[in-house]
Amino acid sequence: MIMKTLLTACCAALALPLSLAAAERILNGADLRAQVLAAAGKRGRTVIELERGATYVFDAAESPKYEFHISNHDQPQFHPAALPFVGVTNVTVKGNGAKLLMKGSQIGILLMDTQSVTLSELSVDFESPTVSEAEITGFENGKTLGKWVVKGCHGAAPLVMLWDRATRSIVPGTGDGWLGGTQEREDGTLVFNRDFSKWGAGGRIGDRISMRTGARPHPCCTLYRAKNTWFDRVDIRNSHGMGLLAQRSENFKLTGGGVNPRPGSFCSAVADATHFSNCRGKIIFEGGRFQGMMDDAINVHSTCLRIEAIDELRTTLRCRYVHGQSVGFEVFLPGETLRFIKGPVLENGPEVKVTAVKMLKVNEVELTLAAPAPALYGPGDAVENADWQPSVVFRNNWVGGNRARGTLFTTPKPVLVENNVFDHVSGSAILLAGDAAGWYESGACQDVTIRGNKFIACCTSHYEFCNAVISIFPSVRNLNGQTRPYHANVAFAKNEFVDCKRPYLYKVSCGELKGEIPE
Repeated sequence: MIMKTLLTACCAALALPLSLAAAERILNGADLRAQVLAAAGKRGRTVIELERGATYVFDAAESPKYEFHISNHDQPQFHPAALPFVGVTNVTVKGNGAKLLMKGSQIGILLMDTQSVTLSELSVDFESPTVSEAEITGFENGKTLGKWVVKGCHGAAPLVMLWDRATRSIVPGTGDGWLGGTQEREDGTLVFNRDFSKWGAGGRIGDRISMRTGARPHPCCTLYRAKNTWFDRVDIRNSHGMGLLAQRSENFKLTGGGVNPRPGSFCSAVADATHFSNCRGKIIFEGGRFQGMMDDAINVHSTCLRIEAIDELRTTLRCRYVHGQSVGFEVFLPGETLRFIKGPVLENGPEVKVTAVKMLKVNEVELTLAAPAPALYGPGDAVENADWQPSVVFRNNWVGGNRARGTLFTTPKPVLVENNVFDHVSGSAILLAGDAAGWYESGACQDVTIRGNKFIACCTSHYEFCNAVISIFPSVRNLNGQTRPYHANVAFAKNEFVDCKRPYLYKVSCGELKGEIPE
């Protein structure tokens, strides 16, 4: 049985946001939210159809709040969610080109404890973006003059980058910097206390200065325990965190759409465009576009925990979530498989089943094992969930004009990076990472194919682990003590490098490479 709902009611009392044209049809997002909430518990497929070309406005002050922890983000007590798909099964949202506009800081779309949810042909934006942008209008007495183009919610925030006006990409050598203070004259002219013409390759009149903080309160879209999700031509224009964050979710597909700046802006997501932590099944990206984000287009990894203590029987581990932005969510559940990692040398070890899990604190958990931990492993080593690690297909996508990396993969399941264009990615276009030292993001790559990609003017600024256009760079504290490499079975074929400065490839702790190895 199919229920089809056409939302057409307009809220006349709704104030018109400054970013909307007067001719646009403005609808109260609360009506759409009610339809989504009503889908919980229904049998059969529910189809919710949005009014073609309309804009649905959601005020964070009216959005329901949810209390849970989100990987790789700040940890506020509550997350307001404009469109909460919670506990729903077999739901399709046909966007028909509609836009979801968020007022205030919140999650735009939340999928939690869902199965078989499809979203198509819609965009998500925020009335007040996080990243501010100013156009350079001149230079004066060692200072830079400018004017606002996009004034974000933090105004003249301290972290800055320069953007080339022609390529809409980061000016080489200016990937991360400090603002150095600013004033605003009565005529609206911005005065920056730095001569940006002397930074890196140099800013010019007409170039952009972007300004942001390091805050990541909420992703634009969040998937948590979501199974079989499909984003079809869903375009994320902005976020107050990552564009899309998925954790402990299974099978995700993105076709078309992606994360891209709104018209007139150079910047999109404040961190990664998309990010997958402790997921499994298949992650498939085809035909997406990712531009202007402050980090990777896609980042896939596991979150490992540091062993703090082991009891005398060696069947109970006390483990810690180490990085402050990755705490509280379930890394293990009873019945799942724990894999040991020798921390200093980053070598994977034996596996054992977990029989009980007890949260001690938001950043500490007690794990009971079905068999004693091997004698070689103890405090300072790490553990990861061997069951929640996905395969990835990243094919026919365009990535460019962004800070840091293009793609980051840390998973032992097959990874295919094929027929993509990496265009002016300011750091490494592809990074195979992994660590049990800082972020505690693990998942040793064992089967990676990088084939038929085109790399254009990549790796022009320096970021951590970005030593080449393609960087294989896990963080190993005691590399000399390693008996076997962390990554293995990486193959190359028919990749093209255009206007990229060497090196094309950098390798640390990786087994023999195969195929047409970049030189």
